[in-house]
Amino acid sequence: MDATTRPRSTRDRPAKAPLSEDAIVDAALAITRAEGLDAVTMRRVAATLDTGAASLYVYVRNREDLLRAMMDRVAGTVPPISPDPERWREQVYDLMRRLRDALEAHPGLASVLTGEPPTTENALAGAESLLGILLAGGIAPQDAAWAVDILMLIVTATATEADIRRAAGDGADLDVFRIRDTFAGLPPARFPLLVSHASELVAGAGDERFRFAIDTFLDGLAARAAQA
Repeated sequence: MDATTRPRSTRDRPAKAPLSEDAIVDAALAITRAEGLDAVTMRRVAATLDTGAASLYVYVRNREDLLRAMMDRVAGTVPPISPDPERWREQVYDLMRRLRDALEAHPGLASVLTGEPPTTENALAGAESLLGILLAGGIAPQDAAWAVDILMLIVTATATEADIRRAAGDGADLDVFRIRDTFAGLPPARFPLLVSHASELVAGAGDERFRFAIDTFLDGLAARAAQA
């Protein structure tokens, strides 16, 4: 056996980075960015880190625990905003847009937030920041508390829709035309409004619709606060 065929000594291989929760989350997020959340399994993350799946359980209890850690890391990339009563509406939009962008950069991760209240450090910090902005804007405490939940639902729904459109690729634009044509082709005697407003129903880019949803909701909050 010559030098070219002799098995490589483990001493010649680059040393593996120490395993840690941060390293596991880094690997899981990289997989998510490249392939989506469904590709994140304990076995796949372990293979990326050149270790066995059992080694991961020292740092994360299970996949659900890993998903929470991933969500916390992503939430931590959205810095809290100090409330400014003069700019509170724009601050709400900025905070929600940054979270939406962070979620859209990690396809599928928005599903982790759906139906689950914030429980991790960074997620709680985001909720604290949003609640503080709403209160600074003169929104009543109960309205502000409910608004935190509703605004998060707007963000997660928008990010989830973006995931679906991304998965559709070039077919996403074709779907818009197909949906418009479906509306336009309905029986006009039964659905006169859907037929006549088919183009309006599918109009607008994702960011435009997102801004509309946030602004419309804040209009309602501001109107309630003015009546108090």
